[in-house]
Amino acid sequence: MLAATLSHIRLLDIVDITLVSVAIYYALVWFRGSRAGRLLKGFAVIIVIFVAAKVANLYTIQWLIEQLAPMLATLLIVVFQPELRRGLEKLGGNFLLPLLEKTADLNIISQLVKAVEFLSKRKTGALLAIERTARLNEFVETGIHMNADINADLLISLFNKKTLVHDGALIIQNKKISAIGCLLPLTDNKNLGSLGTRHRAAIGLSEASDALVIVVSEESGQISIAENGQLTRTLSLQAVQTYLLKIYQKELTVWQRNLKKLFVPRQPKAK
Repeated sequence: MLAATLSHIRLLDIVDITLVSVAIYYALVWFRGSRAGRLLKGFAVIIVIFVAAKVANLYTIQWLIEQLAPMLATLLIVVFQPELRRGLEKLGGNFLLPLLEKTADLNIISQLVKAVEFLSKRKTGALLAIERTARLNEFVETGIHMNADINADLLISLFNKKTLVHDGALIIQNKKISAIGCLLPLTDNKNLGSLGTRHRAAIGLSEASDALVIVVSEESGQISIAENGQLTRTLSLQAVQTYLLKIYQKELTVWQRNLKKLFVPRQPKAK
């Protein structure tokens, strides 16, 4: 008889049983030791009584438990509401965390682009260094520590010409504004013509590290980027966005492209 039963078990049945067993195990671990866990034992006792009554043909007890079942189910949800909510939040977090991280990255890009656009239009000089793999701690120590979220309004205010840290560099580490008013090393390259101190500092840092450095000229409002010892000048906002995407979005899937449309402003085409 056992052999006949086993012969009818499919691979999908084994998978089904395994998944249910794992779900029950984690549910028990989840409830263990909590107030809800102790109440769950009470519901388990009711289930055992119902099964025993069914086997022993105790119809009155069966009928009573069947009538109370809808109320007990509602009570179960009410009593376990905090645990269920935390569990759903955790489950949702596990699935949504990558999406939320990508959304946050796109928001950082949006804030940086907005700030650079404003500074460029107002011809406000700015120097922003974004850390990659090489640590910039020695340069952070030369400025004022912040550890602030990347926000366009904050970035704009930090580079206000009336502030004492206006001429220093702003350094971004771990998706945070790490410090402002930092001193960067100037490049030793003698073939750069009449470049100002900001541009020479940008090139100098890009020679000493793999940081991406954005420069806004105070004279012309032009945007430049220094990377790997090379300075690319007169960049559009779209080009700046592309550079930033290399840092924060290494591979864009379809849904990430859709998110980019929502969070990163489109730049008007040149006429």
